[in-house]
Amino acid sequence: MKLRVLITCVFCLAAGSLWAQQVSVNYNHSASFTQYHTYAWGSNNSNQIQNSILAQVAQQDIDNAMSQKGLQKVSESQNPNLILTASGGEKEQTSWNAWGMRGIGGGMGGISPQQNVDATMIVSLYDLKEKSLVWRGIAEDTLSNNGNKNQQLVEKAVQKMFKQWPKP
Repeated sequence: MKLRVLITCVFCLAAGSLWAQQVSVNYNHSASFTQYHTYAWGSNNSNQIQNSILAQVAQQDIDNAMSQKGLQKVSESQNPNLILTASGGEKEQTSWNAWGMRGIGGGMGGISPQQNVDATMIVSLYDLKEKSLVWRGIAEDTLSNNGNKNQQLVEKAVQKMFKQWPKP
């Protein structure tokens, strides 16, 4: 009995890590982030986030995070230190859930499909003077049918990304 409980716990922990939001950040370790004071949203981004509500939420959350890092948002024509882009994509996937019951004399069970929408958001910062990528955050998660929950996922992803901002 103890073995069965242990196996169930290990399975639940392993399965939980598969469904957890994944956020990764990479940056140019030789860049001095203290030299950056201004940023602008890049206007030439063909891969921008397509879901307009989530795009608005992401932009607001990213602007707040950039402000907390001491960066001021300006227009592209004002020659900012950094150009920021936020790209996103969604992919539908089908997963299969198996269920069953065992009883005396047999049992019953089945397999049912479940549609999932896996989403990715990529936030990139480019040094305008050097014309090079200096920071990138990538978040991946599964969206739900609940718009408020999806907005919370975006907010959480942005927080996790900018928590890994290079220290001066």
